[in-house]
Amino acid sequence: DLFPLAVIGGGIGGGAAVLRAAQNMMRTVWIRGDRATARASRVKYVYNIDNMIGIHPDIVRGKVLELLQGEEHAAARAVVENAHLHIGTQDIVDNVVERVRGEFAGTVTEIEDKAVSARREGEVFVIETGAGATVKSRALLLSTGVMDEQPSIKMRTKAGKVIDDIRWIYPYANNETFLYCVICEGHLTREASTVVFGAGETAAQIGILFHERYGIPVAILTNGERFEAAEKTRALLGGYGIRAFESRVVEILDGDGEGPRGTSLRGFRLEDGTTVPARFAMIAMGLHRVYNDLARQLGAELDARDGPDEGKRHVLVEAATSETSVPGLFAVGDMTRRRGTSPSYKQIYTAQEYAVRAVNTIDLRQRRARREKAVPRNG
Repeated sequence: DLFPLAVIGGGIGGGAAVLRAAQNMMRTVWIRGDRATARASRVKYVYNIDNMIGIHPDIVRGKVLELLQGEEHAAARAVVENAHLHIGTQDIVDNVVERVRGEFAGTVTEIEDKAVSARREGEVFVIETGAGATVKSRALLLSTGVMDEQPSIKMRTKAGKVIDDIRWIYPYANNETFLYCVICEGHLTREASTVVFGAGETAAQIGILFHERYGIPVAILTNGERFEAAEKTRALLGGYGIRAFESRVVEILDGDGEGPRGTSLRGFRLEDGTTVPARFAMIAMGLHRVYNDLARQLGAELDARDGPDEGKRHVLVEAATSETSVPGLFAVGDMTRRRGTSPSYKQIYTAQEYAVRAVNTIDLRQRRARREKAVPRNG
Protein backbone atom coordinates (compact mmCIF):
# COMPACT_ATOMS: atom_id res chain seq x y z
CA ASP A 1 0.00 0.00 0.00
CA LEU A 2 1.00 3.58 -0.58
CA PHE A 3 0.20 5.44 2.62
CA PRO A 4 -0.56 9.15 2.60
CA LEU A 5 1.72 9.47 5.65
CA ALA A 6 4.41 7.48 7.41
CA VAL A 7 5.48 8.46 10.92
CA ILE A 8 8.75 7.16 12.33
CA GLY A 9 9.25 7.50 16.09
CA GLY A 10 7.44 6.12 19.11
CA GLY A 11 7.78 9.09 21.44
CA ILE A 12 5.83 12.26 22.11
CA GLY A 13 6.36 13.83 18.68
CA GLY A 14 5.50 10.66 16.81
CA GLY A 15 2.51 9.97 19.04
CA ALA A 16 1.17 13.52 18.65
CA ALA A 17 1.53 13.32 14.86
CA VAL A 18 -0.22 9.96 14.65
CA LEU A 19 -3.12 11.06 16.83
CA ARG A 20 -3.63 14.22 14.76
CA ALA A 21 -3.44 12.22 11.54
CA ALA A 22 -5.98 9.71 12.87
CA GLN A 23 -8.30 12.53 13.93
CA ASN A 24 -7.96 13.91 10.39
CA MET A 25 -8.87 10.41 9.11
CA MET A 26 -5.57 10.23 7.24
CA ARG A 27 -4.45 6.67 6.64
CA THR A 28 -1.09 6.45 8.37
CA VAL A 29 1.62 3.89 9.04
CA TRP A 30 3.34 4.34 12.40
CA ILE A 31 6.81 2.78 12.67
CA ARG A 32 7.24 2.93 16.43
CA GLY A 33 10.67 1.33 16.80
CA ASP A 34 11.84 -1.72 18.72
CA ARG A 35 13.08 -2.37 22.25
CA ALA A 36 16.54 -1.04 21.48
CA THR A 37 15.24 2.28 20.14
CA ALA A 38 12.90 2.55 23.13
CA ARG A 39 15.81 2.17 25.57
CA ALA A 40 17.73 4.86 23.71
CA SER A 41 14.84 7.31 23.88
CA ARG A 42 14.11 10.13 26.31
CA VAL A 43 10.52 8.89 26.54
CA LYS A 44 11.66 6.09 28.87
CA TYR A 45 13.30 8.43 31.35
CA VAL A 46 10.72 11.15 32.04
CA TYR A 47 8.40 9.57 34.55
CA ASN A 48 6.82 12.74 35.96
CA ILE A 49 5.63 15.66 33.85
CA ASP A 50 5.48 18.59 36.24
CA ASN A 51 5.64 21.76 34.15
CA MET A 52 2.47 21.55 32.05
CA ILE A 53 -0.97 22.77 32.95
CA GLY A 54 -3.56 20.03 32.61
CA ILE A 55 -1.14 17.22 33.38
CA HIS A 56 -0.85 16.84 37.14
CA PRO A 57 -1.53 13.97 39.58
CA ASP A 58 -4.03 16.05 41.57
CA ILE A 59 -6.38 16.26 38.58
CA VAL A 60 -6.61 12.48 38.42
CA ARG A 61 -6.70 12.21 42.20
CA GLY A 62 -9.54 14.71 42.51
CA LYS A 63 -11.70 12.98 39.91
CA VAL A 64 -11.18 9.55 41.48
CA LEU A 65 -12.00 10.88 44.95
CA GLU A 66 -15.25 12.31 43.60
CA LEU A 67 -16.26 8.77 42.70
CA LEU A 68 -15.36 7.38 46.11
CA GLN A 69 -17.90 9.17 48.27
CA GLY A 70 -19.40 7.43 51.30
CA GLU A 71 -18.04 5.52 54.28
CA GLU A 72 -17.87 2.28 52.32
CA HIS A 73 -15.06 3.82 50.21
CA ALA A 74 -13.05 5.29 53.10
CA ALA A 75 -10.19 2.82 52.75
CA ALA A 76 -9.99 3.33 48.99
CA ARG A 77 -9.96 7.13 49.44
CA ALA A 78 -7.02 6.84 51.82
CA VAL A 79 -5.09 4.82 49.25
CA VAL A 80 -5.80 7.34 46.49
CA GLU A 81 -4.94 10.33 48.68
CA ASN A 82 -1.49 8.91 49.45
CA ALA A 83 -0.73 7.36 46.06
CA HIS A 84 1.91 8.68 43.66
CA LEU A 85 -0.07 9.25 40.48
CA HIS A 86 2.72 10.63 38.33
CA ILE A 87 2.07 11.01 34.60
CA GLY A 88 5.14 10.40 32.47
CA THR A 89 5.92 10.50 28.78
CA GLN A 90 5.47 6.76 28.40
CA ASP A 91 1.98 7.07 29.90
CA ILE A 92 1.09 9.65 27.27
CA VAL A 93 2.38 7.52 24.40
CA ASP A 94 0.61 4.43 25.75
CA ASN A 95 -2.62 6.43 25.87
CA VAL A 96 -2.16 7.48 22.23
CA VAL A 97 -1.77 3.84 21.25
CA GLU A 98 -4.95 2.90 23.13
CA ARG A 99 -6.92 5.77 21.59
CA VAL A 100 -5.75 5.06 18.06
CA ARG A 101 -6.62 1.39 18.37
CA GLY A 102 -9.97 2.04 20.03
CA GLU A 103 -11.27 5.21 18.39
CA PHE A 104 -9.63 5.04 14.96
CA ALA A 105 -9.32 1.33 14.21
CA GLY A 106 -8.25 0.78 10.60
CA THR A 107 -6.85 4.28 10.15
CA VAL A 108 -3.39 3.65 11.60
CA THR A 109 -1.16 0.67 10.82
CA GLU A 110 1.41 0.05 13.57
CA ILE A 111 4.82 -1.49 13.00
CA GLU A 112 6.88 -2.21 16.11
CA ASP A 113 10.25 -2.31 14.43
CA LYS A 114 13.15 0.00 13.70
CA ALA A 115 13.30 1.88 10.42
CA VAL A 116 16.83 1.26 9.16
CA SER A 117 16.82 3.05 5.81
CA ALA A 118 14.86 5.58 3.80
CA ARG A 119 15.06 6.75 0.21
CA ARG A 120 12.98 8.58 -2.37
CA GLU A 121 11.70 7.05 -5.56
CA GLY A 122 10.23 9.94 -7.48
CA GLU A 123 7.68 11.52 -5.13
CA VAL A 124 7.36 8.42 -2.96
CA PHE A 125 9.31 7.71 0.24
CA VAL A 126 10.46 4.10 0.66
CA ILE A 127 11.30 2.94 4.18
CA GLU A 128 12.91 -0.38 5.09
CA THR A 129 12.61 -1.87 8.57
CA GLY A 130 15.00 -4.10 10.48
CA ALA A 131 12.81 -7.14 9.85
CA GLY A 132 12.81 -6.52 6.10
CA ALA A 133 9.41 -4.87 5.64
CA THR A 134 9.07 -2.18 2.97
CA VAL A 135 6.77 0.80 3.55
CA LYS A 136 5.88 3.45 0.99
CA SER A 137 4.33 6.84 1.66
CA ARG A 138 3.68 10.16 -0.01
CA ALA A 139 4.78 12.13 3.05
CA LEU A 140 7.19 11.17 5.80
CA LEU A 141 7.45 12.58 9.32
CA LEU A 142 10.48 11.82 11.49
CA SER A 143 10.48 12.12 15.27
CA THR A 144 13.43 9.94 16.21
CA GLY A 145 14.77 12.07 19.04
CA VAL A 146 18.12 12.57 20.73
CA MET A 147 20.09 11.16 23.63
CA ASP A 148 21.93 13.21 26.25
CA GLU A 149 25.55 12.64 27.17
CA GLN A 150 25.60 10.84 30.52
CA PRO A 151 28.24 10.99 33.26
CA SER A 152 30.23 7.81 33.69
CA ILE A 153 30.78 7.14 37.39
CA LYS A 154 33.81 5.16 38.57
CA MET A 155 32.14 3.30 41.43
CA ARG A 156 33.15 0.24 43.37
CA THR A 157 30.78 -2.71 43.72
CA LYS A 158 30.12 -4.48 47.02
CA ALA A 159 32.58 -7.13 45.86
CA GLY A 160 35.29 -4.49 45.50
CA LYS A 161 35.39 -4.29 41.70
CA VAL A 162 35.59 -0.83 40.17
CA ILE A 163 33.20 -0.32 37.25
CA ASP A 164 33.41 2.90 35.27
CA ASP A 165 30.01 3.17 33.63
CA ILE A 166 26.85 5.26 33.25
CA ARG A 167 24.70 2.47 34.74
CA TRP A 168 25.16 3.88 38.24
CA ILE A 169 23.00 6.91 37.45
CA TYR A 170 19.97 4.97 36.15
CA PRO A 171 18.10 4.63 39.49
CA TYR A 172 18.45 8.39 40.04
CA ALA A 173 17.53 9.37 36.47
CA ASN A 174 14.46 7.14 36.69
CA ASN A 175 13.38 8.71 40.00
CA GLU A 176 13.92 12.37 39.16
CA THR A 177 16.85 13.07 41.44
CA PHE A 178 19.06 13.34 38.34
CA LEU A 179 17.48 15.97 36.11
CA TYR A 180 17.94 16.83 32.43
CA CYS A 181 15.79 19.83 31.58
CA VAL A 182 15.92 23.25 33.23
CA ILE A 183 12.45 24.23 31.99
CA CYS A 184 10.85 20.86 32.75
CA GLU A 185 12.45 20.06 36.09
CA GLY A 186 14.59 22.98 37.25
CA HIS A 187 11.93 24.21 39.66
CA LEU A 188 12.31 20.99 41.68
CA THR A 189 15.65 22.30 42.97
CA ARG A 190 14.15 25.46 44.46
CA GLU A 191 14.79 24.48 48.09
CA ALA A 192 17.66 22.05 47.68
CA SER A 193 21.42 21.99 47.15
CA THR A 194 22.17 21.02 43.55
CA VAL A 195 25.16 20.05 41.44
CA VAL A 196 25.45 20.57 37.71
CA PHE A 197 27.34 17.95 35.69
CA GLY A 198 29.29 19.58 32.88
CA ALA A 199 32.59 21.21 32.09
CA GLY A 200 31.71 24.18 29.93
CA GLU A 201 29.84 27.43 29.58
CA THR A 202 26.40 25.79 29.47
CA ALA A 203 26.90 24.04 32.80
CA ALA A 204 28.20 27.26 34.32
CA GLN A 205 25.23 29.29 33.11
CA ILE A 206 22.78 26.73 34.47
CA GLY A 207 24.52 26.86 37.83
CA ILE A 208 24.29 30.66 37.81
CA LEU A 209 20.62 30.50 36.85
CA PHE A 210 19.79 28.12 39.70
CA HIS A 211 21.55 30.35 42.22
CA GLU A 212 19.92 33.53 40.94
CA ARG A 213 16.45 32.05 40.54
CA TYR A 214 16.20 29.88 43.64
CA GLY A 215 18.97 31.11 45.95
CA ILE A 216 20.24 27.56 46.47
CA PRO A 217 23.78 26.22 47.03
CA VAL A 218 25.20 25.11 43.67
CA ALA A 219 28.38 23.30 42.64
CA ILE A 220 29.66 22.16 39.25
CA LEU A 221 31.08 18.66 38.76
CA THR A 222 33.22 18.25 35.64
CA ASN A 223 33.83 14.56 36.43
CA GLY A 224 37.49 14.60 35.46
CA GLU A 225 37.36 17.12 32.65
CA ARG A 226 39.01 20.51 32.66
CA PHE A 227 36.52 23.29 33.44
CA GLU A 228 36.33 25.90 30.69
CA ALA A 229 34.18 29.03 30.81
CA ALA A 230 34.41 32.67 29.79
CA GLU A 231 36.30 35.04 32.08
CA LYS A 232 33.13 36.99 32.95
CA THR A 233 31.36 33.73 33.75
CA ARG A 234 34.17 32.62 36.05
CA ALA A 235 34.03 35.95 37.84
CA LEU A 236 30.29 35.61 38.38
CA LEU A 237 30.68 32.05 39.64
CA GLY A 238 33.22 33.30 42.14
CA GLY A 239 30.95 36.12 43.24
CA TYR A 240 28.12 33.66 43.86
CA GLY A 241 30.36 31.13 45.61
CA ILE A 242 29.78 28.47 42.95
CA ARG A 243 32.78 26.18 42.76
CA ALA A 244 33.76 23.80 39.95
CA PHE A 245 35.22 20.45 41.06
CA GLU A 246 37.35 18.70 38.43
CA SER A 247 37.97 15.39 40.23
CA ARG A 248 36.18 12.23 39.07
CA VAL A 249 33.03 11.09 40.85
CA VAL A 250 33.63 7.74 42.52
CA GLU A 251 30.48 7.38 44.61
CA ILE A 252 26.87 8.54 44.51
CA LEU A 253 25.70 9.03 48.08
CA ASP A 254 22.17 7.72 48.33
CA GLY A 255 19.76 9.73 50.44
CA ASP A 256 18.24 8.88 53.79
CA GLY A 257 14.63 8.97 52.61
CA GLU A 258 12.29 6.03 52.40
CA GLY A 259 11.95 4.14 49.16
CA PRO A 260 14.27 2.27 46.81
CA ARG A 261 17.67 3.44 45.69
CA GLY A 262 17.53 6.58 43.59
CA THR A 263 14.47 8.15 45.17
CA SER A 264 16.65 10.42 47.29
CA LEU A 265 20.17 11.81 47.05
CA ARG A 266 22.56 13.41 49.52
CA GLY A 267 25.68 14.04 47.47
CA PHE A 268 28.81 12.77 45.72
CA ARG A 269 32.23 11.59 46.80
CA LEU A 270 35.10 12.54 44.50
CA GLU A 271 38.34 10.75 43.74
CA ASP A 272 40.35 13.36 45.64
CA GLY A 273 38.33 12.65 48.81
CA THR A 274 36.03 15.68 48.59
CA THR A 275 32.36 15.20 49.44
CA VAL A 276 29.93 17.50 47.63
CA PRO A 277 26.45 17.61 49.19
CA ALA A 278 23.47 17.67 46.81
CA ARG A 279 19.84 16.66 46.77
CA PHE A 280 19.60 17.01 42.97
CA ALA A 281 21.94 16.74 40.01
CA MET A 282 21.31 18.48 36.69
CA ILE A 283 23.01 16.88 33.67
CA ALA A 284 24.34 19.55 31.29
CA MET A 285 26.94 17.68 29.25
CA GLY A 286 25.43 18.22 25.82
CA LEU A 287 24.02 15.68 23.42
CA HIS A 288 25.50 12.26 22.91
CA ARG A 289 23.55 11.68 19.72
CA VAL A 290 20.91 13.21 17.46
CA TYR A 291 19.11 10.33 15.78
CA ASN A 292 19.23 11.92 12.33
CA ASP A 293 20.37 8.91 10.27
CA LEU A 294 17.22 8.69 8.15
CA ALA A 295 17.17 12.44 7.58
CA ARG A 296 20.78 12.27 6.39
CA GLN A 297 20.01 9.37 4.06
CA LEU A 298 17.29 11.50 2.48
CA GLY A 299 19.58 14.51 2.11
CA ALA A 300 17.95 16.81 4.66
CA GLU A 301 19.95 19.86 5.69
CA LEU A 302 21.50 19.70 9.15
CA ASP A 303 22.53 22.57 11.40
CA ALA A 304 26.25 23.11 10.87
CA ARG A 305 26.35 25.29 14.01
CA ASP A 306 26.28 22.08 16.06
CA GLY A 307 29.87 21.28 15.06
CA PRO A 308 31.68 18.91 12.71
CA ASP A 309 30.11 15.67 14.00
CA GLU A 310 27.06 15.06 11.82
CA GLY A 311 25.75 12.59 14.37
CA LYS A 312 25.19 15.51 16.75
CA ARG A 313 23.60 17.92 14.31
CA HIS A 314 19.94 18.87 14.51
CA VAL A 315 17.71 18.68 11.45
CA LEU A 316 16.71 22.13 10.19
CA VAL A 317 12.99 22.71 9.65
CA GLU A 318 10.67 25.53 8.68
CA ALA A 319 8.98 27.10 11.71
CA ALA A 320 5.50 27.27 10.17
CA THR A 321 5.34 23.69 8.84
CA SER A 322 8.15 21.57 10.37
CA GLU A 323 9.21 20.66 6.82
CA THR A 324 12.87 19.93 6.16
CA SER A 325 14.86 20.97 3.08
CA VAL A 326 13.50 17.82 1.37
CA PRO A 327 9.95 18.41 0.04
CA GLY A 328 7.45 16.16 1.80
CA LEU A 329 9.87 15.24 4.58
CA PHE A 330 8.93 16.64 7.98
CA ALA A 331 10.68 16.39 11.33
CA VAL A 332 9.51 17.29 14.84
CA GLY A 333 10.68 17.06 18.43
CA ASP A 334 14.10 17.23 20.02
CA MET A 335 15.93 16.18 16.84
CA THR A 336 15.00 19.44 15.10
CA ARG A 337 15.94 23.07 15.13
CA ARG A 338 13.84 25.72 13.45
CA ARG A 339 15.57 27.96 10.96
CA GLY A 340 16.59 31.38 12.22
CA THR A 341 17.88 32.54 15.56
CA SER A 342 14.87 31.95 17.81
CA PRO A 343 15.41 29.26 20.47
CA SER A 344 13.93 25.80 19.96
CA TYR A 345 12.47 24.59 23.22
CA LYS A 346 12.69 20.82 23.72
CA GLN A 347 9.34 20.43 25.43
CA ILE A 348 6.34 18.12 25.19
CA TYR A 349 4.03 20.97 24.27
CA THR A 350 6.32 22.26 21.51
CA ALA A 351 6.74 18.74 20.09
CA GLN A 352 2.97 18.39 19.99
CA GLU A 353 2.44 21.80 18.44
CA TYR A 354 4.91 21.23 15.62
CA ALA A 355 3.68 17.69 15.03
CA VAL A 356 0.18 19.10 14.52
CA ARG A 357 1.55 21.83 12.24
CA ALA A 358 3.27 19.20 10.10
CA VAL A 359 0.28 16.86 9.85
CA ASN A 360 -2.12 19.68 9.08
CA THR A 361 0.25 20.92 6.35
CA ILE A 362 0.32 17.43 4.82
CA ASP A 363 -3.46 17.18 5.12
CA LEU A 364 -3.97 20.54 3.40
CA ARG A 365 -1.68 19.66 0.50
CA GLN A 366 -3.36 16.32 -0.07
CA ARG A 367 -6.84 17.86 0.06
CA ARG A 368 -5.76 20.52 -2.44
CA ALA A 369 -4.58 17.76 -4.78
CA ARG A 370 -7.98 16.08 -4.50
CA ARG A 371 -9.71 19.38 -5.27
CA GLU A 372 -7.76 19.74 -8.48
CA LYS A 373 -8.83 16.26 -9.53
CA ALA A 374 -12.44 16.98 -8.58
CA VAL A 375 -12.54 20.23 -10.55
CA PRO A 376 -10.11 19.98 -13.51
CA ARG A 377 -8.64 23.18 -14.81
CA ASN A 378 -9.98 24.39 -18.17
CA GLY A 379 -7.81 24.10 -21.19
